[in-house]
Amino acid sequence: MEEDPDVSYYNGEKMIAPKDNLTVEEKLRLLDTHPFFTGRCPNCEMPFPKTEKLPKKFICSHCGWEDDLLSK
Repeated sequence: MEEDPDVSYYNGEKMIAPKDNLTVEEKLRLLDTHPFFTGRCPNCEMPFPKTEKLPKKFICSHCGWEDDLLSK
């Protein structure tokens, strides 16, 4: 059985990699600013609470910023 290169696991959950349609600059910005990587809201810098399960959508309770990048 051949492994699918677009599938990986995070904290025991199956994660399917999104199609690669971002530029190198966009990828680097995402790494520097998205709460998945930083744990903080990119708009107001408030920390997101740590949870065992990865949220399907990040919503900041302080400023209302939201992103559904991971649910696409």
